[in-house]
Amino acid sequence: MNRQTYGIVSLLLIIAAVITATYTILQSSLIWTVIYLVGILLSCLVIFYSFCAKCPSRNKDCSHVIPGMFIRFFPRREEGPYTIRDKAGVVVPLVFMIVFPQYWLLAQPAYFLMFATLCLGAAAVIQFYVCKGCTNCYCPFFQGQGACGKK
Repeated sequence: MNRQTYGIVSLLLIIAAVITATYTILQSSLIWTVIYLVGILLSCLVIFYSFCAKCPSRNKDCSHVIPGMFIRFFPRREEGPYTIRDKAGVVVPLVFMIVFPQYWLLAQPAYFLMFATLCLGAAAVIQFYVCKGCTNCYCPFFQGQGACGKK
């Protein structure tokens, strides 16, 4: 499989985790489910703007494919090292995605285990397959020689 296929697999794993969390929350509360889904949507937008919009690979070699397509609709940002605010624009939404549903997931251990497995699976696919060969030398997880001339 190529990096783009792994990128799609990682996104499908994340979507499956979000669906698992959403279903678990929905069993208790429609309002909290809507809050979670709106938060996920906003989180995606923040991640796309904070990280993807500055990525040197966004137009030519985006392994995640779908964010690469969406980023065309965002304001252009200069490629360069990620600032602390850019990094927070990734970390805070990811923490929201993982921490927000914990109350409901921990009440149903099977769903918690499924959610955790899907999240860890996505993280592993990204780290070991998607990141390998990526040319975004500004990324904190950069593993190779990229267009920026670093490493």
